[in-house]
Amino acid sequence: MNRKRITALMAAALLAVSLAGCVGVDGEIYGEKEVLEYVDGVCTEPYELLGSELIQQKPNNREYRFRTTGRGLEFTANSYLSQVTFDATETPFYKRGISCNYLEAVRALYYEEASAKIAASSRCRQDNGWLYLTGFSQIGQVVDAVLAADEVYRPELEYNDAAFLRENPVLSVHLVYYPSEEAAQQNTTWVNITNLPVNGQNDRDALYDEVANIYAQLCADQKIEDPQVPQEYLVDKHRSLLDSIELNGEEMRYDDPENPYNAYGLTTDHYCYSWYSEERDSYLLVSDLGFYSDDSSMPLIIREYVRALGGQYSLRAEGDRFFSSWTIGQNRWEMEMVYQDGIRSVELTRNGRALPLDYITVDEDYNVGASFCIGLTAEEFCSLFDLRYEVDEAGGRICFFSK
Repeated sequence: MNRKRITALMAAALLAVSLAGCVGVDGEIYGEKEVLEYVDGVCTEPYELLGSELIQQKPNNREYRFRTTGRGLEFTANSYLSQVTFDATETPFYKRGISCNYLEAVRALYYEEASAKIAASSRCRQDNGWLYLTGFSQIGQVVDAVLAADEVYRPELEYNDAAFLRENPVLSVHLVYYPSEEAAQQNTTWVNITNLPVNGQNDRDALYDEVANIYAQLCADQKIEDPQVPQEYLVDKHRSLLDSIELNGEEMRYDDPENPYNAYGLTTDHYCYSWYSEERDSYLLVSDLGFYSDDSSMPLIIREYVRALGGQYSLRAEGDRFFSSWTIGQNRWEMEMVYQDGIRSVELTRNGRALPLDYITVDEDYNVGASFCIGLTAEEFCSLFDLRYEVDEAGGRICFFSK
């Protein structure tokens, strides 16, 4: 079966899945029972149904009007058909759906006043919901502004609990950094810091520390230069990403196109970085597991290191089991990996002795980058090749050396 035939079959299968449960343009929408069940999951206060009206035909869209019995807050829900598209192409099929604007109605009660409090309470430059910082000393002003807006939203606790307010902030303040007031006026380049939710539940000390730590981390990452950051916020901060890897003084670019297992000559340069994991208290690197297929390119990072160290690498596959081996000097490593819609097991030996790997997958950390790769601490990565390493955080690099 050729590739075009396989691709066509895959497209047909995806289309069949996406159309499951679909109807035509004159299909029935969800009824009142389903709408009320949906609204019960959104609105937590007592309400009454005022009536409904079909506001659109073919495809149908029926609007239901509600009012809460305690404070008379009005909101709506809609039962409708929405057209199905496949690969940006419209189809003659529709799916049933329900929506409810209760949350929007709640936010509308407080949004304008809360926004005005942000504007009036912050002495920082602001524009379209953004607050501009030009130094660490302004963090306290930002926190005070958010707390002032919090006071506006807090009366909602009479109708919804604290968890509701935390999950549904009335607005979010985007905080950015500019190196100077002049740069802020020009508004050309900035550093995004974080989004601060106005949820009526913020604690001043906790919010201040959160922003201060994010700001300090950006300083550690050399994205912000500010000598006024207190040392208490900089201590134990590591650079988040090292974007240069060296092996015995030469930069590893992960760009070797001479790959016999790769039909397209693509490179693995997407993976040439190291990132810091607070959980592991170590820098981590991506390693492949010898996975490959006939019609796609998979990373062969281990092979690039082995070749750079003057060794030999080989790879074979048997169904969903992949076997790779490599030799460097007098030492030999063998790896067996089982892959079935994800990594099922990994076994590694060095000269016949097991080397346990406490690896992480892309499900645990997106930096791993792919389901057929793993993340290893720098120490474990070294064990694959008998290396030692040093970290140059100021220079943004991790350097490996042969032992």
